[in-house]
Amino acid sequence: MQFLKLIDKAKADGQAQPLTRAIREAVRHNILRDYLERKGGETLSILTAEYDYATDIAVKQEEAYAIGLERGLERGAYENKLETAKNLLSMNFTPTQVAQGTNLPLDVVQDLIEASGTSFH
Repeated sequence: MQFLKLIDKAKADGQAQPLTRAIREAVRHNILRDYLERKGGETLSILTAEYDYATDIAVKQEEAYAIGLERGLERGAYENKLETAKNLLSMNFTPTQVAQGTNLPLDVVQDLIEASGTSFH
């Protein structure tokens, strides 16, 4: 537990190479000294792998959030175009004008007209 506290402190202090510094500090304070003197390199490798794994997971979560946000914005932009198209149709714009004004394909505008059951003229 003391060793883990040293690691957390080294990371929180923003020290360069916090894991290596924590191992040295532990040896200096007789925390797992014998073990760390024999297996310090192995311990560092294990801790680095776990740290990198945690960092990797955090990065992947951020990327997934960004992708989800982007897809949500794309979906929202598309929904906004559809709503604008409906409004323009109700103002008697032609389907071609609506398609050009919203950057929607003409067939999508035609589908809106059919789905509404209303004759937009």
